[in-house]
Amino acid sequence: MKFTAQFSVPRIDVVAYRSALDKHMAHAIAQGLVVWLEAILAEIPVWSGASRATFTKLASHISYSIPIAPVAVDRIGMGQASSDGGMVTDKQTGEYSFTYSTTLPWLIWNEYHNANVEPDPSLFYRVIKEGPYNFQAVGARAFLRFADNVDLLPVKPHLRAARVKS
Repeated sequence: MKFTAQFSVPRIDVVAYRSALDKHMAHAIAQGLVVWLEAILAEIPVWSGASRATFTKLASHISYSIPIAPVAVDRIGMGQASSDGGMVTDKQTGEYSFTYSTTLPWLIWNEYHNANVEPDPSLFYRVIKEGPYNFQAVGARAFLRFADNVDLLPVKPHLRAARVKS
């Protein structure tokens, strides 16, 4: 007996999938950053604007506007100068992340202390919102809730069948 058959071997269009995945993940990390920013900003009041201004460098990567309206002395520039933030969206390595850091003394103090009970030694006034702010933990929880719902793109639209004769 003689049998002939045609087999199809799946081939993934890796270039197309990687491009689509890059767009998807870049959008997802930007959305995750919005969720993170909104969660942490809910914890940080505006007095001089310095604390909230520490997030402007990071927010600028996604064109997100930080609501800052100082009610006292304007220290927005001080907050911006005391911080750093960035995003990584690297298609080649598959890294999609953001980073934030600050050296603003009273934001760091208020993150861990109730400044009305344990005053910041470098300041002399009472705070609007008693700490500790715990904005890092609040932001992490919000981001992780969001990230739990982010999936990778399906591969199926990027599969091609290549026929193999026997």
